[in-house]
Amino acid sequence: MTSKYILRICAALLALSAGLSTFALAQQKAEHEVQLGVVNFPISCNEKAQEEFHTGLAHLHHMMYEQARPHFEEAAKVDPSCAMSHWGIAMTSFQPLWHPTSPEGLERGQAALARARELGAPTEREKGYIAAVEAFFTDPESRRESPARDHEARVRAWLEAQRELHESYPEDVDAAAFYALAEVCYAMTQFSPHEERDFTRERRAGALIEEYFEDHPEHPGLFHYLLHAYDSSELAHKALEAARGYDKLAPNTPHALHMPSHIFVRLGLWEETVDRDKRAAKAARDGMEDDPHASAHYVHSLDYVMYAYLQLGDTENARKTLERARTLDKVHPVPFAAYNLAALQVRHFLEQQQWQQAAELEPAMPDVLPWEQFPAAEAIFYYGRGIGAARSGDLNQAKMDRERLQERIHTLRDEDDAYWASMTEALGKAVEAWILYEQGETEQALSLMREGADLEDSMDKHPTTPGEVLPVRELYADLLLKEERFEQAKAAFEASLQRTPNRRNALRGLEMAELRENTTR
Repeated sequence: MTSKYILRICAALLALSAGLSTFALAQQKAEHEVQLGVVNFPISCNEKAQEEFHTGLAHLHHMMYEQARPHFEEAAKVDPSCAMSHWGIAMTSFQPLWHPTSPEGLERGQAALARARELGAPTEREKGYIAAVEAFFTDPESRRESPARDHEARVRAWLEAQRELHESYPEDVDAAAFYALAEVCYAMTQFSPHEERDFTRERRAGALIEEYFEDHPEHPGLFHYLLHAYDSSELAHKALEAARGYDKLAPNTPHALHMPSHIFVRLGLWEETVDRDKRAAKAARDGMEDDPHASAHYVHSLDYVMYAYLQLGDTENARKTLERARTLDKVHPVPFAAYNLAALQVRHFLEQQQWQQAAELEPAMPDVLPWEQFPAAEAIFYYGRGIGAARSGDLNQAKMDRERLQERIHTLRDEDDAYWASMTEALGKAVEAWILYEQGETEQALSLMREGADLEDSMDKHPTTPGEVLPVRELYADLLLKEERFEQAKAAFEASLQRTPNRRNALRGLEMAELRENTTR
């Protein structure tokens, strides 16, 4: 982002903090007094419907889908002829960056679009928006049997339609923002093991967004989608200023408070991660009584704050975070929440090298989710147990947990979920490698652990997680250090730090390798 754009953003944020945003002032008069940023999306509907539509659109750009939908539904009630209100309902019925759309979401979106077609949009621009989202909800010509491949085909169709809409209305900031988001979402479907990503789509999305910041410095979609576009170790530095400003744009919105952590984690900025995700978790928790979906955002933020506390060595607050997660009595059953709830428990013990406690983890707990529906999340428990058991000497348990991991890998492959199948396979290799090492088969162990590390590193982390629960590359470095192969160990720790900067264990391991190398010379 150029300095010109950054200055405009900073100036706008000062205006926001002073309460000068006209949209924010209007929102303060609303029942919930929510500050969301500035959107200006004229539609052919009455004034009340337009007001509800704007509020729904702002929530939508923050990916607060469940909060957005009631406003679009209210717009449909106050203006029964408003076709664009049904566009909004359809847009809240799929979460393209997170996971494949449920049958219920597909049904709701298709019904909304049928109603929009029945009403008819009076302008070509509105027809274009409706056609763009309809591309996602139209069944692919060749139906894909697996949810993952069906999702890929739908996102690709939506991407092409959003590109056409943007090219037709190049001055329309929302058309540009949704096109940029579609590019990032499609890139997320293209993870492939052993193929390095060049981030072409993410760079294109980020560059497009930057073009609009000067004229729309308070637009929520520009902030949000820029952070997703640059959510990689290679690109994160380009989004740091936006990350430090996004929370001011929507200071009461859980996902807006959380999103900056995607950039902070990539850069190893742990204090800022804790700050944003503590606030995000509080905002989500405050909304859980009225909105059960908020519990998913709560767990998502807890995983990020757990990760950051552990990197800071703040074990007491990490322990309190674990307790909060384990005493939850409800969690909205979506894949990212299942992953985060599993990961934060497992990382708590693995990061602290508490191998016996990791081995004693109880899978699929707390019992607030249909865990069997989330094999990638279940696998995390068996990874933690397997590594913990192998490193504390219980090879029988480690082998059983390795088998449970293999079962989840088979399930994920059967579902054609290439990303999570491959990432889980990397975890299985790590458990098997440590078993081999404890059995005295050192060279086989090192070879298999390196395979696991290479597989894991060949795919970037999913936006679901702040980072791998315990990077396999670090485990590989640990083995090398145990074998006093100091140069190789240092190289492995450095490679891990390049992917995940400022990780506490990798830094300590690198220091230990250098110290032991010097003392043995």
